[in-house]
Amino acid sequence: MSNSMIYTMGTALDRAHEAGALVQCLVQGQWLGGSVMAVDGHGIVLARGDNEHVVVRLEDVSALRVQGALPGAQDASPAFSVLPTTRLPRVV
Repeated sequence: MSNSMIYTMGTALDRAHEAGALVQCLVQGQWLGGSVMAVDGHGIVLARGDNEHVVVRLEDVSALRVQGALPGAQDASPAFSVLPTTRLPRVV
């Protein structure tokens, strides 16, 4: 029997939110990074430091980088297994 799942942007963002993992979203050619503070079916809120946050429509996200283990990895926890902290490159 096969155990399969559709892995969508929303699923990845939900798991990153639950785990406190860092993400980068590609929005109209620009990478926006931060911690997922909120996510619903319409958009996401990324915290980018103490005094800044970004609100993005989910439909505008064309790619997503998630700092953490791959879904279904043997050592991954059900929520997400976060790897040791490494900084993602900041694209300005």
